[in-house]
Amino acid sequence: MIVWQYGKKWQLLLFLVLAGATSLVNVAMAWIVTRFVAAAMGRDLGLFIRNVGIGAVIFISVGILNWLLVSCNALITRTVNVRVKAIMIQYIADDRPLTANSGAMVSFMTNDLKLLEEKGIANELVMSSNALLFIGALGGAASFDWLTATAFLIGNLLPAMISFWTQGTVSRAARAWSTANAAWTGQLKDFLAGLDTARTYQANGVLKARVGGLGQQLEQRLFHMTYLTAIVAGATMIVSSLCGMLLPYGVGIWRIIRGASTLAKFMGVLQLANSMRTPLLTVLDGINQWGAVKPIKQKIQAVQALHAAKRKADQSGPRLAGGPLQLRDVSVRIGQKTLLSHLNLTINPGEHVLLMAPSGFGKSTLLRVLQGEIPLASGTYTIGGVTVEEVPRTRRRQYFGLIKQTPFLFDDTIRYNLTLGAQFSASEITAAVQQAGLSQLVAEKGLTYRVGENGRNLSGGQSQRVEIARALLRRRPVLLADEAASALDDRLARQVRQEFLTGPETLIEVGHQVPVAVQGLYDQVIHLDTAGKIGVSKVVKPILANT
Repeated sequence: MIVWQYGKKWQLLLFLVLAGATSLVNVAMAWIVTRFVAAAMGRDLGLFIRNVGIGAVIFISVGILNWLLVSCNALITRTVNVRVKAIMIQYIADDRPLTANSGAMVSFMTNDLKLLEEKGIANELVMSSNALLFIGALGGAASFDWLTATAFLIGNLLPAMISFWTQGTVSRAARAWSTANAAWTGQLKDFLAGLDTARTYQANGVLKARVGGLGQQLEQRLFHMTYLTAIVAGATMIVSSLCGMLLPYGVGIWRIIRGASTLAKFMGVLQLANSMRTPLLTVLDGINQWGAVKPIKQKIQAVQALHAAKRKADQSGPRLAGGPLQLRDVSVRIGQKTLLSHLNLTINPGEHVLLMAPSGFGKSTLLRVLQGEIPLASGTYTIGGVTVEEVPRTRRRQYFGLIKQTPFLFDDTIRYNLTLGAQFSASEITAAVQQAGLSQLVAEKGLTYRVGENGRNLSGGQSQRVEIARALLRRRPVLLADEAASALDDRLARQVRQEFLTGPETLIEVGHQVPVAVQGLYDQVIHLDTAGKIGVSKVVKPILANT
């Protein structure tokens, strides 16, 4: 069960106790019905009055129990949702490949998890409570007239066969819907992001047709899944009505005619019949719906297993103690596309290296490879003779700093975007701010200034400086810089490069339009050709002051 695996055990046990109490109260209500019938048939006013008082207590108990049951249901749902979201967020933050489709993950975190809540969590609670209602009703009915109760049981069990026959078909339809939903979400995201481009080049019609087609496909998948579910529910209802009413009614009336039972007992069984038939149908319908969330549950379990394996690996394995960074005959593929092939590279500790090539030639990909975030298709990658893939991910990530070409800023303060919640002294923050050329901004706005969503309250150059300061603050052994100075003016670009090139860190920077005079500041200038191979130019490093 999802609620047992991801919820709190005591909450589920409390829910089951409340559901069991509700089932017993239903039996008590049926008992009151038999007492009312007996009073009517015996013309006993005193018995009727006593039953009214008992019935009032029972009805009040039903209201209180239902309130407690709904409250417990909401508590369990919240607990499980929080736990599942935490698992997936942990996977996204720690384990999810950077090359994975973001649209599919957004779809899973919104649509699929909502489906898990509605057809998984809620379904399991509904099925559990209704199963207890059914068991209680069956036991109570048997105490009145076991043969009539058995007839009701047999008639209500027959629809179960329909559920088992159709569960696989409904599950396959749900998987097809989930796949179509992921495609729709990804295309819709691209559509919204590229709307200005589409309007500029009058591609509105093409985009509308493309996205609209995916929308139609999504709705067709949803219709198919809903249609199958409706057919199953309808067939189950028909069989249940025929077998669950005509058969037991015949047995009960026959028993009364033969004198083996009484009208009062038959009315008690009849009162509990709905508490057998309706819960059983609800459970059967819930089983069909629960099949729709099996792929989602399997994905969450796979994510948990992956995280557990990587966490175990983090507790052992070699450390990166420094030494030459070496790539030997390395190839990198993402999907079916080869981005780098037969790449050889050696960078010694403290060296400053510039990687150059036109846009789209794999420079940024190479930086992610060096971080260990993109696996190799072939070849070896070592630092100080240690194979990087064998190094626990936490230790590996602590070895590198990264400055992205397109900075990402959280909708928070400048301080938070520098520290990302880690603890740094005021002097460390001040030094990083000065080195990145942020002093004027901090003097005017302060470190508590909110930068807005993705840095909208800052200029492009200011956002880039925050990104740079974030890396300089940590002083990792290797600094990876992706077009780090592209958004800065010449004066600030020289200032930032001076900080890069005079620090003790190994610097690996990528760029595609770097002046020859600036290239001379690096120990190595590496050109990537169209095949991803490398040509290395060793240069004599001039005096930095001459720049």
